[in-house]
Amino acid sequence: MPKSKHREERPRSRLDWDDIRIFAAVAAAGSVNKAAADLKIMPSSVSRRIDDLETRLEVKLFYRSPAGMTLTSAGEDLNDRARSMQHFADDIERSVRARDRRDEGVVTIAAPDGVGSLWIAPRLGDFLARNPKIHISLDCRIGPSLDPESRADITIALDEKQAQIGDDASALATMHYVFVAAPSYIETYGAPRSAASAAGDHRTLRHTGQIAQRENWSARASAVEALSQFAFETNSSAALVNALRGGAGVATAPTYILSTAPELVMIGEERSVPIRLWIIVHQQARNAARVTRVADWLKQIFDTRTNPWFRDEFVPPAEFAVPTEDAAPPSRKRRT
Repeated sequence: MPKSKHREERPRSRLDWDDIRIFAAVAAAGSVNKAAADLKIMPSSVSRRIDDLETRLEVKLFYRSPAGMTLTSAGEDLNDRARSMQHFADDIERSVRARDRRDEGVVTIAAPDGVGSLWIAPRLGDFLARNPKIHISLDCRIGPSLDPESRADITIALDEKQAQIGDDASALATMHYVFVAAPSYIETYGAPRSAASAAGDHRTLRHTGQIAQRENWSARASAVEALSQFAFETNSSAALVNALRGGAGVATAPTYILSTAPELVMIGEERSVPIRLWIIVHQQARNAARVTRVADWLKQIFDTRTNPWFRDEFVPPAEFAVPTEDAAPPSRKRRT
């Protein structure tokens, strides 16, 4: 049998709807860079997806020039079909949205260990009392799920890039990391005079998940992390806080911990390390009434008007106070 016949009968890989969406965005923008900005992804990713699509379809979809991207005749045909596909997808979404207006059912939340166990979980009682038909499944494992099919309805993320096309993503809060210890430890061993002293002269404790957003770490904080010989390491925020409470040593921890464990104290005057938190609502869940209700509640319990330790600017624990309503920061919402 001729080789060409084999090629004709070889099954082709199925088209990826995301590739069509990216193609349609480039067609509408006339530019890879503009489409990438609209989609909130890297231009190189857009170019690669267009190249893959052209290879899979075995046809040229764009004329490329310094002036931008222009559709070929095949590209115009695909663009017409892509618009039809988008209209059909919108119809499906509207239909499903109309059927899922009930404030009941399971809502899955993925959150970093400390945020989930020390901030979200203690506040669940009031929400569940007011929403008895909503059931919360809280996943506090370290790191995002590797399985795209098992993504949570709502993710509290340390990396904005966890958001995918179609998700709703917005900045939720800023955590400020400082040195903390129990008074019993300070009374026995004294307070560190500096970050370097904490690393070299004191028993230091560490949560192994504290590796996010290193671009925000000061040079001194990075040096301390590198120099420290940790007396205790754990992947549990609850274990770290309880070790601190028991006078086990000194650790870096977000200042919100001092509102939940007021017996601990901030030590030193080192510059804090700010870590941004994002709330990401999965595109397939964002129109469900129960998911919207849970997302609104999460934004409420992180509201910087009543929780100053989550502001973008560092508020020393000694100055924690509830500002007026007028002091609320503007919303920083975006859609990927």
